[in-house]
Amino acid sequence: MKLTHQKHKGFTLVELLVVVAIIAVLAAIATPVTLKAIAKAKITKSKAVCAALAGSVDKFETEYNYLPFGEGEPPTQDNDAPIRSDDHLMAVLAGVEEDLNFKQIRFFETAEASGNKDGMVIDKSAQIATLYDPWGELYYIFMDYDLDGGVDHPFDEGATISGNSAVFSIGPDGKSGSLKTNRDNPTSF
Repeated sequence: MKLTHQKHKGFTLVELLVVVAIIAVLAAIATPVTLKAIAKAKITKSKAVCAALAGSVDKFETEYNYLPFGEGEPPTQDNDAPIRSDDHLMAVLAGVEEDLNFKQIRFFETAEASGNKDGMVIDKSAQIATLYDPWGELYYIFMDYDLDGGVDHPFDEGATISGNSAVFSIGPDGKSGSLKTNRDNPTSF
């Protein structure tokens, strides 16, 4: 009588467990790196929005020969408090406000926000627009309303930023402060 050996094709349970363990270790290593890359990408995108928003203020000033402002009378001096990006100022820069931006030029464009994060929400009928950073917060805009060629630095007292405007976001940690101690704040400066 002859015995025949059948060869089983496939993996043993031990081999499968080793492969699963290797995949788990690689995923554990890759997850923090991926999350850090995503956080860095959000900061980079927010910096680009800050620069574009500051540029839109310059374009508006070039077109109309005055700096944009929200509701009411135009300011005559730099404000200590910044204009937030939920002000009517955003509607002016987005081209949906009809009084200050009577040509309705879109000086600032960005993606539509998903909910209240990372983009702009526009209500044309109410002539308002709101710009959110990637963390769901508003941007802050300082402008040179006294036309002295610069804006007071929002974080470092006594310092000045040259130009018509300075834009910043409080970043992922939701805190403002000196750029030396809080480096995650995206800025236009």
